[in-house]
Amino acid sequence: MTYTLDQFCADAHEAMAKDSGNAGRNEIRRHLENLLVNQDFVTEHLASQGSGKTLLYHDKDFDFYVMAHGTDTGNRKGKPHDHGASWAVYGQAIGLTNMTVWNRTDDGSQEGHAELAEDQTFPLKPGKAALFDTGVIHSTAHPEPARWVRVTGTNLDTIKRHAYDPDRQVMKLMNPA
Repeated sequence: MTYTLDQFCADAHEAMAKDSGNAGRNEIRRHLENLLVNQDFVTEHLASQGSGKTLLYHDKDFDFYVMAHGTDTGNRKGKPHDHGASWAVYGQAIGLTNMTVWNRTDDGSQEGHAELAEDQTFPLKPGKAALFDTGVIHSTAHPEPARWVRVTGTNLDTIKRHAYDPDRQVMKLMNPA
């Protein structure tokens, strides 16, 4: 039997009902990997995604969002950012995303200032997913066009988040909350 988007959403809901912390989020990551190997799902929801994002599902009880994302350009490198008080699970469907996790090395006492050091970089290949828990600073790079699913703990467009420039050692508010 093929694992479907509806089954994933139901399993993600159940995972959050059991444990809305790290364990539940890791369970969502595992379920997302099961969904990403369903080529019918990938074809229907991601193959023609194009650049940008599309909402696939919103869980009103636990306020998590499942979105299809894409970029049609290669050599795209995103700025380091956080998800504020939220978390995110990224799952690769098509292409490759190189993920970098950053550590903040300053004490956070100067507003608008942030010193970052790269902690680890790893490839997220089709069929694989990774959890970026609350507070984790990370960046994405796409050497070629790519499609992925991102599950977030809330609507990231409505909460306080930051983007970082490691070279200039500055951080900026991404969207006012």
